[in-house]
Amino acid sequence: MNSINEHNRDLQQNGKFSEEELKENRLGRYSREQIKHYETLRASNTASAAKYDNKGLLVAFLFAAGFILFAVVLYFVGVFDTLQTILGGLFLPVMCVGFVVILLFIFIVIPRQFQASVDMMKNMGTPLTQNPLGQIQTIEARVETRASQAGINRQGKQSSQISYILQMDGIEFRISRALYETIQPKRSYRVFAVQDQGAWDLLSMETLE
Repeated sequence: MNSINEHNRDLQQNGKFSEEELKENRLGRYSREQIKHYETLRASNTASAAKYDNKGLLVAFLFAAGFILFAVVLYFVGVFDTLQTILGGLFLPVMCVGFVVILLFIFIVIPRQFQASVDMMKNMGTPLTQNPLGQIQTIEARVETRASQAGINRQGKQSSQISYILQMDGIEFRISRALYETIQPKRSYRVFAVQDQGAWDLLSMETLE
């Protein structure tokens, strides 16, 4: 196990925070660099939201075009003929009901869900002057870490993207690979963090042993 000072230097280097930031966080204050980081992050969210705002109808038409193309493919491979043989006289009513349901999904559900995501991003871009950062929280505990591959990619295969997680007292932080490889599980640490926009962010940390 590394000495406390040596290990803390490694944490600072791989966690991308400085000794000065750690000192400020110990006093319950944000450093200038941390404030600037959150200002930049929220400005980026605002710009992204503006880019996609009121584009729900366009997204719906893109889905509709995809659906039409898919239906054409099904027609040429004989799927509709097979269904007509199986359903008989029910074929036309079933197809009409299915068509209406799909249209409702494309032109009502999808635009609403898309706009809801944009609105959420808008809220995440609220300037610090209107929605300040919360109080810095101090957490002391022995840590657990894990790496996980989350989700399935577009090819239906396991995603190659790996998430690195630090867990302390039931709270989880997403961390970089460099910091993940530096932290020693079961070792006792003190973490300074803030819960922003519903997620926990790690500001700085130090080992206690």
